[in-house]
Amino acid sequence: MNSIDFIHEPHEFMSLWERANAGVWLLANVPPVGLLYFDPFDILTPRLFGLVQTLLAIKGTTDFATVILKPDPFKYFHHHFGKYPGFVHGRDSTYVEFFDLMMQDPGDSPADARGVNYDHYVIMPMEGDWIAFGDHPWDTGVFYGPPDIMECARKFYPYFGTPAKGFRIDP
Repeated sequence: MNSIDFIHEPHEFMSLWERANAGVWLLANVPPVGLLYFDPFDILTPRLFGLVQTLLAIKGTTDFATVILKPDPFKYFHHHFGKYPGFVHGRDSTYVEFFDLMMQDPGDSPADARGVNYDHYVIMPMEGDWIAFGDHPWDTGVFYGPPDIMECARKFYPYFGTPAKGFRIDP
């Protein structure tokens, strides 16, 4: 049985959704040279998951949230499935559980699994100040955090690259 699940409570999702959107607005104002760029499809890879786990360990925390911002989590996802496209990954959850939930059919619609049906997503720690933002239409993801986190990320994750030509973050 999976120890993580979709968020069902509106107040729980709203809190994460607001924080994720604030993070995206922050990213939109960071000079491009201050960001690390990755392939947004890496959200499903063990290597990106390992980076997240490493960053959490540096700060002595264990929990992180994954929130799909687009398509509209309220008008589309919640309206159709009665749950929200986000979850909190806890201390005892594994990469396999993370992957399985990302690929889970939310309810009679396998094409709406979060791992394949997203335009924008955010991964962020429950406690901490780094953020990963994936933008599927631009085929670009960005990572940002304080200097110690950025240094660790550069050392741990060899797949950072350059953004798509003309890439910009549009919150």
